[in-house]
Amino acid sequence: MGCRQITPHLVRLASRLEDKPFHIIASHCQNTSSRKEVIAYLRNNNMSAFAPNLTITKMGNHPKVRGNGYVPYYIVFDHTGKLVHHHMCGSYHGGDGLKMIEWVDKLLKDAPAIYLGDKPFQMIAALAKKVSTGKALGASVKKIEAGLVEPADAATKAELERLQALLVGYRDGKLARIEKMLGSQPSKALAAMKSLAKDFKGTKLATPIDSKLAEYKESETLKTAIGIEKKFLKIVKSYLKVKEDKRTDALMAKTAKKLDKLLEGNGALPFAETIEAFLKDLR
Repeated sequence: MGCRQITPHLVRLASRLEDKPFHIIASHCQNTSSRKEVIAYLRNNNMSAFAPNLTITKMGNHPKVRGNGYVPYYIVFDHTGKLVHHHMCGSYHGGDGLKMIEWVDKLLKDAPAIYLGDKPFQMIAALAKKVSTGKALGASVKKIEAGLVEPADAATKAELERLQALLVGYRDGKLARIEKMLGSQPSKALAAMKSLAKDFKGTKLATPIDSKLAEYKESETLKTAIGIEKKFLKIVKSYLKVKEDKRTDALMAKTAKKLDKLLEGNGALPFAETIEAFLKDLR
């Protein structure tokens, strides 16, 4: 199992775990390839390079992993950032194929939906545990806000403030990832913002989410981007139906012409970068 063989499995893994506390950093080592070329390769092989939990970089390494010498190679970290396992993938170099997926699934069973750090909570342990599950988040946030109005003592207040700060970080991280989705999956960005607003509904922490959601709903730019995304996917789907060895110059030129027309007057949209990356590989 080589790099090209394992790539679809990793991209599908990122998609499957899109809503989980999971992230893939895919590091390629081709000296002549750029990030955009890698993205174009993925998309031209019917793989999304823009999942919010997938980052593409180049020449990555880790100080505790030395002398492996071959690729593909995987490194697995737990939710605290601790290196828990690493191994070759390619069977011809003694690799274990897709074993890393088993490691990921195993680690996710123990990982909290919202990581609250390794410093334990004592005064509000039950509330913190509830928050970490990510369930009924609004009710937990309301308890924190109510508790801060008249905290029982200084120690409880300090823990409530720490838990609230962690939730602010979680919220802001989610907002940043949703903003990133505008350039790749604008239709999903709107749905994700609605889901986040639902999580924090009726709390003070909901203010920036509600503001951004209102902005999304009223944005003609976003509506245009969603419409273009739909047309883009239709064009790409039609192109990808043709087997790679049957994709003639004429077909590529025809597809490029359709995409060029789609871009007319819409080059400033965030989603335009996705179309341009696909076009670059066609030409």
